[in-house]
Amino acid sequence: MNVMTLLVIALAYLIGSFPTAWVLGKIFGGRDYDIREHGSGNVGTTNVIRNLGWKAGAITFIVDAFKGFAVVWWMPELLTGAMGFETARVMLATAVIIGHTFPVYIRFRGGKAVATTAGIIFAFRPEIGLICMAAFVITVLISRQSGVGSIVASFFFPISVIVFKLLLGMTVSPQMLVFSLVLPFFIVFTHRENIVRILRRENKKDF
Repeated sequence: MNVMTLLVIALAYLIGSFPTAWVLGKIFGGRDYDIREHGSGNVGTTNVIRNLGWKAGAITFIVDAFKGFAVVWWMPELLTGAMGFETARVMLATAVIIGHTFPVYIRFRGGKAVATTAGIIFAFRPEIGLICMAAFVITVLISRQSGVGSIVASFFFPISVIVFKLLLGMTVSPQMLVFSLVLPFFIVFTHRENIVRILRRENKKDF
């Protein structure tokens, strides 16, 4: 792996690390406001909505999703001299997710990577992104919990990939297949506290 490759991957990580919710907390809540000290303490869309309102939450989701989309859509070309295009997309997707979850700018206390993952999936295959989004919306409407919706939607990613590949005969790279199989377990990891509260029936409804 050459220096250029490392720099591009590092750039993807730094883009993912941009703490959208934390910055918007300063804008909407004041210079001394730290979103990590409010609500669940998470720097993600749901916690922003609960504490700063829907406008700030919508901006958080759009920016975080765009981080994932932009990295996977535009940056792979920078790595195609060192590796295949699909491998580059997966490596960059991994880097931006890790950046969002463990951001260097705010001492590695990041979000749960749901919005960023959504952007990544749309960059990979928009039609699968729409399926996952539909799964999220339906699950949230039923459960009234965004965390449950996020987990369910993440598992619809590999399910959709497998259906597209095996049943519909569409082209899906082995790299994307492996990425889709691993990703839900990472989302489960980032939602581990939610899962514990759900099992204890202590998780709050979002609406």
